[in-house]
Amino acid sequence: MSVFQTGSSFVEINSPIQDQQIPRNAIINISGTSQDNNYSKCKIMIVVNKEFPYRDIKPIDNFSRVDYSKWSFILTPDYTKLKLGENKITSKAVCDEYHITMAKDNVTGRYIKHSSVNVTGIINSLG
Repeated sequence: MSVFQTGSSFVEINSPIQDQQIPRNAIINISGTSQDNNYSKCKIMIVVNKEFPYRDIKPIDNFSRVDYSKWSFILTPDYTKLKLGENKITSKAVCDEYHITMAKDNVTGRYIKHSSVNVTGIINSLG
C-alpha cells in the first residue's frame, strides 16, 4: 500500500498512520498538517473510500479560522464506517494561490493537492 503524494507535501495526514489497524465502528480523529497559513486562502477537506462529497474539516490551534497548518476531522460511523480490510482516507487542499507542489484544477481554476493513507478496518466487539 502506498501514500498518494508526490514532491514535497503541501497537505499531509499524520493520524491515523499508514497501514494502521482500526476497528471498523471506531470514532477516528483524523489529523494532519499543511503548508497553509492565514494568507494562503486554502481549505482542507476529507473523503473516506471515495464516499463523496468531500467533508470540510476545521483548522486547530489558531484564532483566525483560516489557517489550516494544523487540522483535524472526527470520523464517526454516522458519516461512514470503515469497511473490513483496506480503506483509503484522502485529504485535499484547495487553494486560490499557486504553490509549487500543486496542480491547477481546470474546472474551478483553483490549485489542489491530495494526500492519502490506507488503513485496515478490523472487527471489534461492537461488530
